[in-house]
Amino acid sequence: MDEIDRRVTEEDVEAKWAEISPLIERVTVRIGTPSEFPVGSTSSLAGDDAASAPYQVSHCVRMCMTAGVDHLHAVKKLVVDSGFLHVAAPFSLSRGALESFAAAFWILDPPTRDVRVERVLRWNAKNFRDGERAYGRLGVAGRRSLESKLAKLQRVADARGITERVTGGFTSTEALVHTEENSGLKVMFPWQLCSGFAHGRPWAYLGVSDIERYGTADPGVHDLQLTSNRSTVLYPALEALHLLQVLLRVYERRANLALDRLS
Repeated sequence: MDEIDRRVTEEDVEAKWAEISPLIERVTVRIGTPSEFPVGSTSSLAGDDAASAPYQVSHCVRMCMTAGVDHLHAVKKLVVDSGFLHVAAPFSLSRGALESFAAAFWILDPPTRDVRVERVLRWNAKNFRDGERAYGRLGVAGRRSLESKLAKLQRVADARGITERVTGGFTSTEALVHTEENSGLKVMFPWQLCSGFAHGRPWAYLGVSDIERYGTADPGVHDLQLTSNRSTVLYPALEALHLLQVLLRVYERRANLALDRLS
């Protein structure tokens, strides 16, 4: 499998973890600092925010970045700091980082404002629909209806003359496909691999885990002991960090800023 190079040495892996760990710590501090990632008053992103209000593009992107960085930091704490290597949990966390960063890139990357506004409205539509599926079952009184929330989104789209349907939401697959096609990064396979681990899919576990086989009393049946290694766990986390770096460059361009680099 080209994506996971078995020729990488253990020393290479440890050196890479040592290299990226301070970067993850640094961006974790930055993402929690209110004054970081401002929007220049005359920037393209400021115009996006005005056109999409009250569903500002920059607010949505910042939410996605915060979620992604939090997941990435958790991978670092789990793998590097805890000293215990879980089989699936690091992949589940990297999946969250990849999905969140890809959603932000999907919204922020298009060259035209109307597409960026359309996508932030679709992101919010998914938020409203997911929230209704969760909270709707609880029968909480006094909540605004899903229909009224979606109608408000549609009014923002109508004011821009956006004809695409914005109330249906979006999918993570759509965001990841766009990201792979436009970021220069191969993010689909690591995301799919992480999803396989998150859902207990044998193709993922058996494909990249270290395996020890033990005989059983049932002929032809073996017990398997599966363990992760720091190389395969590094792979999706590193791709998520690379995607964050691309996302920050797009944000910098849209917000008319000169942001500090991660490295």
